[in-house]
Amino acid sequence: MQLNTNFFLGNLGISNAVDTVNLPRHRWYYYKEGFSPTLVEQAIESSKINKNDVILDPFNGSGTTTLTASLNGYKSIGIEVNPFTAFLSKSKIQNVDITTFKNNRQKILDRVEKGAVSPLRGFSTFSETKNLDKWLFNSDVLDSFAGGWKASEKLQSSETRQILQLALIISAMQNCNATRDGKCLRYRDNWKKNGYNKETFLTALDKVFSMIVEDSEHYPILEKPQILTGDARSVLSNKNIENFKLCITSPPYLNTFDYTDIYRPELFLGQFVKNREELYNLRLETIRSHIQAKWENPYCSNFGELYKSSMEHISNHENELMHKRIPLMVQAYFEDMLNILKQLRSKAEKNTQLWFVVSNSAYADKEIPVDLIIAEMAGLANWKLKEVGVLRDIKRRKTKHSPSINTLRESVIILKAGK
Repeated sequence: MQLNTNFFLGNLGISNAVDTVNLPRHRWYYYKEGFSPTLVEQAIESSKINKNDVILDPFNGSGTTTLTASLNGYKSIGIEVNPFTAFLSKSKIQNVDITTFKNNRQKILDRVEKGAVSPLRGFSTFSETKNLDKWLFNSDVLDSFAGGWKASEKLQSSETRQILQLALIISAMQNCNATRDGKCLRYRDNWKKNGYNKETFLTALDKVFSMIVEDSEHYPILEKPQILTGDARSVLSNKNIENFKLCITSPPYLNTFDYTDIYRPELFLGQFVKNREELYNLRLETIRSHIQAKWENPYCSNFGELYKSSMEHISNHENELMHKRIPLMVQAYFEDMLNILKQLRSKAEKNTQLWFVVSNSAYADKEIPVDLIIAEMAGLANWKLKEVGVLRDIKRRKTKHSPSINTLRESVIILKAGK
């Protein structure tokens, strides 16, 4: 199987979300794991779909696919298991009444000024306690947020309420003592000296409000997408989901990341989960690309020769792995990918294209060719391989488990549904 190392979208930065920080509506919340809207636009152009066709993203994340489709007048469906990021994607496609928004904006600011006792005070690492050396939020920020949130819950307009609540979460995270870095949250340099408080929260919130008003006025949503919250492995079987003509998606990478933990602050701030048990249960609903939950063991292992040779290496070097469950995780991941491919095929119309963005992984000092394994096993789900285009090489931090692997290939697998 040959890689296209001269792929026309290679090394253009479209497999990451860096450019979204300046794009209307996309910029409301930076989602590091996302891809560029340019990828969506190029897939639409390449597949030659029309405005009556449906675009699908079963791993919709922050909604780059559905938002880009909506801004360009295409019908789309997004599925996302993380309730916060599903909320985020739903918020970014709301057409709010600007007058109503501006009137309620002041109500929120007034209640932020007044504040309320946050239910997250003393919970886990969310606020300062005598047993903690570090905490995510200063109490003043949490109480300011709680005041604004209580005011938002009283609003009658669900669209306005949703966007105002998103603004509150955005502002809270801008006043968080930690920031996302790879697979974890890392505390900012000199985080104590930043002294985040009610005033810094109000300043951030006012700027976010202005940004939302500006984008809403000048960039209306032309076609509302359907966004579903749930596990794609089960939601795709829903008979009410329309058949699609183009799928653009990027499933979780095979990297042991627990994406629910990375967004733990937002999940609790927005009350999408209420306790540790609910957070753990959410992990069980995600693709088995992590080892932080005891998901069901896989039973299928027929994924092609490339998978077989990769698993032989991993199994023969188990003492070099960071965790004993990694071989099971790798098997479970490809079992999930095959099931997703099969379900997508059952919803695909004739000549449908599937654009699948993935990254390779490194275990036991060997690069696992995730892109080629998925491309090889796609035939088992009745997809025809059109191309595996290399998007870029990602620099990785050196680890003692794979010391000689400095970069990992990121690719888009383009599949086509035959007759």
